[in-house]
Amino acid sequence: MFCIERLDSNGHWTKEICFKTEFKAFVSARTKSRATLRTYRIVNPTWNHVVAVVKGQK
Repeated sequence: MFCIERLDSNGHWTKEICFKTEFKAFVSARTKSRATLRTYRIVNPTWNHVVAVVKGQK
């Protein structure tokens, strides 16, 4: 299980949605980051391990 978290303006990470595979989580985070220009990360909650960070670019 891999979860997507969004970085808020106050510096806190907010969990949005979880996927069964890392690939689906990454594609979703990348799509959201490009659409909103915000930073997202993919986390494996079992080990509390950050897999990837995706930054929205202007």
